[in-house]
Amino acid sequence: MDMTATNELPEGTPDYIAKRRQGRETLLGLLYEAELKQDDLETIVESSPLDLDGYAQNIFDRLLKDIERIDDEVSSISQKWELERMVAVDLSILRISMCEIISNPKIPAAVIVSEAVELAAKYSTDASGPFINGVLAEACLRFRPGEPI
Repeated sequence: MDMTATNELPEGTPDYIAKRRQGRETLLGLLYEAELKQDDLETIVESSPLDLDGYAQNIFDRLLKDIERIDDEVSSISQKWELERMVAVDLSILRISMCEIISNPKIPAAVIVSEAVELAAKYSTDASGPFINGVLAEACLRFRPGEPI
């Protein structure tokens, strides 16, 4: 499909879906900046000229509250990959997606995983998509057993 090649949403996509994607991309940029600068995420967000919309703000608030748990889960699932060794973009995508899987059951797991893989295709390496897909598939088995992915 053309959508995969450009990572753009098809025409007629509901506004709330487009805003969620935009929120994920905004958070990805902020998490990536915090990781590269080795700075506190809250400081990065406060100093950013970007305003987080409702969905992005919700995920950001959950990330601040649960980042240790999210990192523990990512680390546990990825087994041989220490967080410090992961590509910063991939780690940022995994943090956002893991947060969504754990705390937002209204969004289907398949959607969260698909969005994460598309972000990886757009912003990371060719190997990132399969890696992120594998980690998140295991997370879905843990936190959303029985839900199709």
